[in-house]
Amino acid sequence: MEYEKVHREVLRAFNDACLPRGNRYSSRAGIVPLADVYFEEQQREIVVRFELPGLVRDEIQLFVERRQIVVQGKREFAGGDHRVYQQVEMDYGPFERRIRLTVDVDVDNAQATYEAGILEVRLPLLAHDAKVQQIEIKVEAD
Repeated sequence: MEYEKVHREVLRAFNDACLPRGNRYSSRAGIVPLADVYFEEQQREIVVRFELPGLVRDEIQLFVERRQIVVQGKREFAGGDHRVYQQVEMDYGPFERRIRLTVDVDVDNAQATYEAGILEVRLPLLAHDAKVQQIEIKVEAD
């Protein structure tokens, strides 16, 4: 029946619009940092920005390989002995987020900054020599 299909679609749209973003992306087993990845043409570098609110620099580790970037760490629960929580919605615990890149990056010249809960990693493209080589074409004998 068409009515049921429309009803399901309305409920899905309502949930997408009304649920907090963290609940949609959360694994409930820890933090799943959101990330933006884009290419800056003028600087010829890949930029990866991770959203890591509430963390200090020492709680974050960053690893970069030629085609992958990994950010990991742990957000400790700030609970205390004399606190009674009515509600806990923030995610705590260990996290790891891997971003696979589609190009080779220059690991030696990668740079990272952390400010206002945003980790920004700048990854210059690895310069490959545009090598042209002529290949001999052989003709099969009859």
